[in-house]
Amino acid sequence: MTLRFYLALSLCTSALALAFPAWAQNEKNEGHVDCALILEGVQRLACYDAQRNPQAAREEAKEKALEQANQRADVLAVDEEQREEIAGNALEDDPDSGVMDSLVSSYLEAEKSLFNFTGSFVSHKPNYILPVTWVKHPNYTPYSPRLGATFYDYDLTREEAKYQLSFKVPLLTGIFDKKTTFWFGYTQKSLWQVYNQDESAPFRETNYEPELFVRHQLNWNIGPGTLNTVSVGLNHQSNGQADPRSRSWNRIMGSAAYSYNRWLFMVKPWLRLPERSSDDDNADIERYLGHASYHAVYKLTADRTFSLKLLNNLRSDNRTSVEFGYSFPMGDSLKGFFQYYNGYGESLIDYNVRIERFGIGVMLNDWL
Repeated sequence: MTLRFYLALSLCTSALALAFPAWAQNEKNEGHVDCALILEGVQRLACYDAQRNPQAAREEAKEKALEQANQRADVLAVDEEQREEIAGNALEDDPDSGVMDSLVSSYLEAEKSLFNFTGSFVSHKPNYILPVTWVKHPNYTPYSPRLGATFYDYDLTREEAKYQLSFKVPLLTGIFDKKTTFWFGYTQKSLWQVYNQDESAPFRETNYEPELFVRHQLNWNIGPGTLNTVSVGLNHQSNGQADPRSRSWNRIMGSAAYSYNRWLFMVKPWLRLPERSSDDDNADIERYLGHASYHAVYKLTADRTFSLKLLNNLRSDNRTSVEFGYSFPMGDSLKGFFQYYNGYGESLIDYNVRIERFGIGVMLNDWL
């Protein structure tokens, strides 16, 4: 008796399953079916599909994604044309007055347009890849006052690759007005022993730098130029390594950008947040890097840019660091990039050792 009952129940269930799609379609024509009451998963999914037409939804989503991609491309194309028209060529007697101010304004407007309709990240600091760099005197024995000296587990080569990736995401826009934005920024710089094939090409050092900051656009005419933007925020930088090669610090950082003719000048002061001596991996880092960095960017043409970064500890035992960069066109779509560094703090592991490096590669996006 029990076996017959289960056989009958099974046959009834199968019949209902076969009849469901047509029944659902009839119910759809007469009114919506409550799909949530259907226990069997496949039948419940078929019910929702019959009501919502997922194919049409997918087609609509594809159309919207394509439309957004086209809009983004249009913005980038217009921005590129504007920059070429504004920048001109300093070697051909083009007028210099207001060039950098116009470039900064154009960049900020394009930046705003991009995240307004895409909601995606935008570039922060320069992004570049240097497949070939050469170091005159590598730091074979990294040292810090708390952790002492350490050695690498492999022999360093003078040649290595270097790259920097940097982006930011707007968290809040229009906090007080349309000119104020709250950002999350992230920068990663890596030094890769790619030519050290005997040691499986290890990554020697990677610095991670997340930050939160508020930026305000001023556009104040001061003296011969324009004070374009100011910002303030919290910055963390570390190399993610374990003792004894661990390095990190936290700072309150500010910045101000001032443009004049083809020049952009930036000063970025910081105040280091104190740590317990038992946790401080690099207590003397400001003795080498000081309390600010100073930047100068010169726009020779739309696709040729000189940049200079200076660090100085402003102490009697004076230590100065300099980073020089030059980007230039390579074909129609690529920009080459040359970089020279001489000083302290190129990476956290080498914060207290003078490093001299030459590198050549590709600039993915410049300052402007």
